[in-house]
Amino acid sequence: MNNRISFYTPPYPRAKSYIDMIDLAVEHGLSLVEGLSTMEFSAPDVEKAKKIKEYADSKNIKFPCFSVFINLGREDSREMIERLKAYADVAKALGSPYLHHTIIPEFSHPDRVLPLKEELFEKGIKAVREIYDYCEKIGIKAIYEPQGFIFNGIENLKRFANEVERDIMFVADFTNICQSGDCIEDFIKAFPGKIAHAHIKDAVLSDEDFSNSREVNLKGGYVCEVETGKGEIDIKGIIKLLDSFGYKGAYALEYGVKDDNSDGVKNALKVIDEALS
Repeated sequence: MNNRISFYTPPYPRAKSYIDMIDLAVEHGLSLVEGLSTMEFSAPDVEKAKKIKEYADSKNIKFPCFSVFINLGREDSREMIERLKAYADVAKALGSPYLHHTIIPEFSHPDRVLPLKEELFEKGIKAVREIYDYCEKIGIKAIYEPQGFIFNGIENLKRFANEVERDIMFVADFTNICQSGDCIEDFIKAFPGKIAHAHIKDAVLSDEDFSNSREVNLKGGYVCEVETGKGEIDIKGIIKLLDSFGYKGAYALEYGVKDDNSDGVKNALKVIDEALS
C-alpha cells in the first residue's frame, strides 16, 4: 500500500477509539491516520494525545493532519475560537504539522445563510486570523478546505485568501467544492502550490435527491456520496493533477458512506493505491 494513503474518519463502526484506528491502519498496510475531533478527542485533551502518539509511534503510524468540524458563525464565537486553540495543542502533541478546521460549514439552508453572507464572512475572517496566528506560534499550520456556502467556491476562496492576509494553504476535498458548483480540478488549478493536504471522497451528482445526499449549490441539484471508485469523481486524474503541481502530501480516505462495509473500505483503498501507482 502506498505510504501516502491515510485513514481519515473511522472507516466503519468497529473503530471505536484511536487505538482501533491505528490498529486498522496497520491491518490495511497504511502508515498514516488523520486525527479528528471524535472518540478520545470529542473534547481537546493533550495528555490523551501524548499517550495516543506514543502508541502510534510504536506502530510506526504518523498523523499528517488533525481536523475539527466547527462553526465559527455563532453569535458568540469566542468559546469556539478557544476550543480550536486547544485542538491546535492536541494536533501539536500528536505530531501533526496541520490543524484543519471548518469555518462556517452550512450546507443545508442556503436561503437562511446567504442573506448573512457578508456578516458571516467578516466574522469568519476575524476568527481565522486569531486561530492561524496561534497555530504559527506553537509551530504548526492551520489549513482550510472548501466547505459550506460561504467559504467555498473558487472566487470566494480567493477573496478569503486575500482578505485574511495570511499565507493560506488549502485542503483539496474531492467533493466539497461541488457544493459551490465548481469542480475540484478547477480549484486545484486556481491555487497552484497552495494545497497542503487532500481528502478523497467520491460522489454522484444528480438533479434528484436520494439517500445520503446534500443540497449542492445555488443552481440546485445534489451531491450524493458513494463508495470511492463508484462515483463520478476522477480520482486518478485529480491525483495526477495535484502531483503535477508538486503536491507531496497525504491522500486521506474520507469514507462518507454510513454502511458497516469493510469490503467497501478495502476497495476504496485499492482504488487510491492504484491511482497513486
